[in-house]
Amino acid sequence: MKTVRLLLLTLFALSRASAAAQTFEAEFAPLLEASCIECHDADTKSRLNFDALGHDLSDPATFRQWVKVFDRVHKGDMPPAKKPRPDPAVLAAAMDGLESDLLQANHAMQQSQGRVPFRRLTRLEYAQTLRDLLGIEEDVAGSLPAESDSGGFDTVGAAQRTSALHIQSYLQAADQALDAAIRLRQRPPASRTVVDYLHSPSIDGLIQKTLVQGGSNLKKLPDAVVMFLDLDYVMRSDHSGLKIQSPGRYRVTIEARTHQADRPMTLKLIQGNPLRDGAELIGAFELTPGTPTTVEVTTFMRPRDYLYPTVHLTNLNTWNGLTAVGGAKNYLGEGIAIQSMQVEGPLAETQPPPLVRALLNALPAADSREPMQQVTDVLGKIAPRVFRRPVRDGEVESFASLARPAIEEGRGLTDALRISLRSMLSSPQFLFFDASPGRLDDFALASRLSYFLWKSMPDETLFQLAREGRLSDPAILRQQVERMLDDEKSGRFVRDFLGQWLRLYDLNATTPDRKLYPEFDGLLGQSIQQETERFFAHLIKDNLSTTNFIDSDFTFVNRRLAEHYQLPPVEGADLRKVSLPPESPRGGILGQASVLKLTANGTFTSPVKRGVFVLTHLLGEAPEPPPPNVGSIEPDTRGTTTIRQTLDQHRHLESCAQCHRSIDPPGFALECFDPIGGFRTNYRAATGQPGRPYKQGPLVDASGVTAQGETFAHVWDYKQRLLTRKDQVAHHFISQLIVYATGAEIQFADRAEVERIADQLRAAEFPVRSIIHAIVQSPLFTQP
Repeated sequence: MKTVRLLLLTLFALSRASAAAQTFEAEFAPLLEASCIECHDADTKSRLNFDALGHDLSDPATFRQWVKVFDRVHKGDMPPAKKPRPDPAVLAAAMDGLESDLLQANHAMQQSQGRVPFRRLTRLEYAQTLRDLLGIEEDVAGSLPAESDSGGFDTVGAAQRTSALHIQSYLQAADQALDAAIRLRQRPPASRTVVDYLHSPSIDGLIQKTLVQGGSNLKKLPDAVVMFLDLDYVMRSDHSGLKIQSPGRYRVTIEARTHQADRPMTLKLIQGNPLRDGAELIGAFELTPGTPTTVEVTTFMRPRDYLYPTVHLTNLNTWNGLTAVGGAKNYLGEGIAIQSMQVEGPLAETQPPPLVRALLNALPAADSREPMQQVTDVLGKIAPRVFRRPVRDGEVESFASLARPAIEEGRGLTDALRISLRSMLSSPQFLFFDASPGRLDDFALASRLSYFLWKSMPDETLFQLAREGRLSDPAILRQQVERMLDDEKSGRFVRDFLGQWLRLYDLNATTPDRKLYPEFDGLLGQSIQQETERFFAHLIKDNLSTTNFIDSDFTFVNRRLAEHYQLPPVEGADLRKVSLPPESPRGGILGQASVLKLTANGTFTSPVKRGVFVLTHLLGEAPEPPPPNVGSIEPDTRGTTTIRQTLDQHRHLESCAQCHRSIDPPGFALECFDPIGGFRTNYRAATGQPGRPYKQGPLVDASGVTAQGETFAHVWDYKQRLLTRKDQVAHHFISQLIVYATGAEIQFADRAEVERIADQLRAAEFPVRSIIHAIVQSPLFTQP
């Protein structure tokens, strides 16, 4: 019956599409002949050729092309300004007919196929689901292939790929996760290890070496070892007695104090592993002069992981000072003294979740049931959580049957269960979301909501509401959104949405030039990312307006970031909310160093890259890709010409000028920020001299004229111009959240619902938390 219904719907859609093609073809023809065909026929070089463009809107490529035509004409981009204006009556008839038929074709497609393409768990969602499902700390994301970068969100099903490599990786990740879950019962008791730097042969050996070899950076006191430079190999714990044998959470306690310092200093704690690239800053702690401090951090560690405490270096002349006096023993500058470091673990875990309890308790000694019945019973208890819905007839038995060969071979029940579980955790039921046309049932709604706001499976509260059929009640749904946004797990949404919407995942794709920007370090890099995350989380928490994306009177900084932004002093390494002075350029995301760093390449800034970022990610006006054979723009790092002068030559090309009228203004406005987000009045120019690697270059000109003809003198002015487009910024933000939450791009037929949400919240200036509520209540969210 279902197949017959789908066939009838498809035939109906095709017949409607055919009739629509005849309708809009006739209505659009007068406009086409009068204003379009002269430049867009087979004899022109434009990307659009109406002679070759069909009228069958059931064809996806044809449909997309006509949507593009509609948008360009609707915005007034076509016909070009230099061409005669079309007759208003002809234009209105053509656009009304085209809009009506595009809507009709899109609705027909959604009715027959559903709005959201079949989509699977993303790499992050898969790893986080296993962690929550099994109650483990192990992060299995490293076992999975990276998502393909489509320029959008990895939740969009149409852009996802699933290959044999993915399936193999899911099996590997499931093995890794099940190993970690079973170890919960077998983990050894916690032990305490003292990392004895004071009596470490490794430290003694280093002290005898030269500064270049790391030695003259250290000196011993009767009760401590003092370090003066931020060097990654000097205080490694695995060189001084700590050997991690079992994975788990470990508590690290450090007693430290400043040495010869008259100001607060920052102690950093780094974690690394020789088998993995890079190291991670897991803690930063401010030490007050004259006050010994005990700091503590808990971290997940694996075999061969090591730790090292180090000093956050803000005095860039320390190296020269140590060299001048013959090393640390004679140096009178500031440093940090490490009195002791203790590492305790692996720490006891909390009670395992139901799935693990069922797995680990599956072997009652006097159980009279047959082994296969035991397997079936255990899987029957845990399958609803694995599949995030009630099981269907025969599902449990099909997975239980995979354990039969192991049982017949006499292997233990836990081994047999692992075989079935491994298959379940790489099965379509676990990996994919339901995309059947029609309203989502309560279980599918629970999953969509949970993966939207928590990036993982529903918790017991959501499951219980789904079992009772109450989650789809709008009032209950609102209560759950409130609960979930208040939960610390919503930080996963904040981090992942910003990582993709603003491309913060690319923040470390480039490394600032150490000669031109020696003040950049890991602590600053971590702080600038945390600033944007804390800023967005605060907009959600206090339900603040999206206009804060454009400009705000507050941000979040710590001492290091306040120094970088030239703000009034802030104490401590923890970020806190601060009010911005009226003259500060830091308000909004365009003044945050995270965005400014990721839109530069580490050596110089590009108004083109920053301008494209503003158009694409803030305004939703992604420009067309550049024409072929247009070379890239390379500024002169020696400082003889400015980027504006180089770009002016590029803009003389007519093929480039049209897009650059929109791209360049925001890029020019942001030229007052350097590649690490520092405010500047001059460019830095390389000198090539070892002791003086850079000098002040030409003056920065951050003025310009917007595509709408409005002039601005600097970034403050530009933000005021941008505030006049706050509705567009909010509209794009709403659209981006819908795409991220549902896994489908905004289609032509969805636009009215996006407008309805925007209209509903316009009077309140588009508060962010209210936007999330409106999206979750929307049919775009509650239907596939």
